[in-house]
Amino acid sequence: MKALILLVCLFSSIFIKSQNNYKYLDINQVKAGLSNRGDMHWDLAAGNPAYEVPIGSGKHSDFATGLWIGALDLGNQLHVAAQTYRQSGVDFWPGPLDTINGSVSSVVSNQFDKIWKLNQTDINLFITNFNNGNVQNGTYIPVADLLSWPAQGTGNYSRNLAPFMDVNNNHIYDPLVGGDYPIIKGDQSLYFIFNDNLSTHQATGSSALKVEVHATAYAYGNSAIASQYPFLSNATFYNYKIINRSNMNYHNAYVTLWTDVDIGYYLDDYIGCDVGGNYGYAYNADANDEAVSGMGGYGLNPPAAGYQVLKGPFMPIDGLDNNNNGIIDEACEQQLMSRFTYFNNSFPGVPLQSTDPQNGAQYYQYMSGFWRDGSPFTCGGNGYGGSVATPFVYPGVTYSNSPCGATSWFEASTPGDRRYMIGIGPFDFNSNSIQEIEYVHCTSFDYINHNPVVKLKTDMQMLKTFSDVFNPSDCIQSSIKEIENVTTVELYPNPTNSSFVISLKNRNEMIIDVVILDVLGKEIKKIKNDQSNQLTINVADLPSGIYFAKVFLEKGSVIKKIIKE
Repeated sequence: MKALILLVCLFSSIFIKSQNNYKYLDINQVKAGLSNRGDMHWDLAAGNPAYEVPIGSGKHSDFATGLWIGALDLGNQLHVAAQTYRQSGVDFWPGPLDTINGSVSSVVSNQFDKIWKLNQTDINLFITNFNNGNVQNGTYIPVADLLSWPAQGTGNYSRNLAPFMDVNNNHIYDPLVGGDYPIIKGDQSLYFIFNDNLSTHQATGSSALKVEVHATAYAYGNSAIASQYPFLSNATFYNYKIINRSNMNYHNAYVTLWTDVDIGYYLDDYIGCDVGGNYGYAYNADANDEAVSGMGGYGLNPPAAGYQVLKGPFMPIDGLDNNNNGIIDEACEQQLMSRFTYFNNSFPGVPLQSTDPQNGAQYYQYMSGFWRDGSPFTCGGNGYGGSVATPFVYPGVTYSNSPCGATSWFEASTPGDRRYMIGIGPFDFNSNSIQEIEYVHCTSFDYINHNPVVKLKTDMQMLKTFSDVFNPSDCIQSSIKEIENVTTVELYPNPTNSSFVISLKNRNEMIIDVVILDVLGKEIKKIKNDQSNQLTINVADLPSGIYFAKVFLEKGSVIKKIIKE
């Protein structure tokens, strides 16, 4: 255990940890522990790190990470849900919220106090055995998490929870009878739902937002895709669909990923960010990461590791470069990394203004670009006490429109135990709307040139390109209302070896046409539709591989991935 602060948290966390609500993402070279209450990568019971890479090495490139959400309502009252080590309790609890009043009972919360873990091979085996009649006759028993997949709520809870393929098109998840199966991301996926409104916020003391979060952690590791792209072996992905179940329209909303980043030994790290790449990172202050007091150091040539923002809120025309690519107000522009801030462990002698937040206002200040005492982060030095405010500390080389000018700015202070925050915002978060946020964590080793920060930059660029191709963002509108009759495009069977069906749940919508694209975006074939809401497409002539079906509708378009076996 790394610091006394963790001892306090054990009393509030050990009694809730179980084999159901704490599981590992472990299909590649990473073993990452996840809780279903908004925090991850640490062992709640022992207070130890739980982001091991390479797997089996006993070495860790992250200590703990958590999701923070903050916003102002129309009366400018602050609402924050966040936590670090649960010293005083939690702000998040399991389960969805009532779609009418944003409440949740302890009974429902307990029912969802679970993480569902599935491999794509589990799903493929189910599909094969169902098609062969083995599921129906009882000779093949699907894995438990496939059968209990939380696809739909009851009562006033949403009918659209965990995504699934509705094979028999009856709008009910019935795998044993209808052959329905979960839709997951990657080769292995962990799915869970949490909210911020079961009880009083204990970590921040702030008012609840009444948000419901559908979380998916996933990785690639045993498929043709993983073997083709080796940079995936040290990467894990985190997708959050955040739903505003309140009756309030929020403004100045921020979603922030907080991480207590440790590259092996925790007292010898530096941090930085790459603004154009939309990621923050940590690296060892020297070329040797020692093993101290039982903490597994990486030794010579330690890695660099960090989080990249892959998806964020779609933004209106606002005259800003929200995704840091040098272009203002391009079509479908997303808000990606807009803040990179940090604070230090609360060791004796560390100035209070640069240590852990103690209330909701201080959490929100760190999220929006201010120190604990309300002063802005500033250019140069350690980011405190300067004359020019900046949204990004330690950006390395200068970037477009940097308030700090053309001078490079890397951390050069005493190495230490850093916690950094990657902020997304501000944006509007209206009642009943959904915001999709996605991150990737990557650990990069450079045994040849011994410059892991440069290697991390290359890996992050490849991960972004990969994500844009294999997990593209829907770009239809900036705020998506979750209404039961909104058009949903279904595609099945997937994978397929001959043909697949595209079907719309809303029978009043029509498919205009469909374009099949390869992984590079090249058009392979185009199919015109005869004004129906269902279309069968023959792909028997296509080589095995991954393709995308771009479905043109009357009110926009949707892209779906299809695997040809």
